[in-house]
Amino acid sequence: MFTSPIAKAQFAACVAGIFMSLAIPASAQNWPDINSNTRDDVTGYICVTPGCDVVRLPQSNCLCQKENPAENDLRKLKLTCSTTVGLKWVACPVKPPFGN
Repeated sequence: MFTSPIAKAQFAACVAGIFMSLAIPASAQNWPDINSNTRDDVTGYICVTPGCDVVRLPQSNCLCQKENPAENDLRKLKLTCSTTVGLKWVACPVKPPFGN
C-alpha cells in the first residue's frame, strides 16, 4: 500500500490527528460549564477544572490550586491562589479563609 517510509509516516500522523480531534470534544464535555455552579466538596468553592483541583475564590478574581487535591479535611487542605495583573500571574491579594 505504501511504497516509502515517508508515506507511512504521513499516514500515521494523519491517523493520529484524526484520533486527537475526536478525543478533544469528548474531554471537553468533562469541564464544568462556565455558567454552572459545580462546587468542590471540600471548600464549597466553584470548580474551574473537572476534578476541582482548581477552584475560584469567592468575591475575587482569584483562582486557587489545591496543593494536596486528595485531601478531604478542610483544615489540612493547602491552596495556592493567583490572579492576573496585565498578562502576568501574581499572588492573590485576598487570602482564602482556610487552606494556607
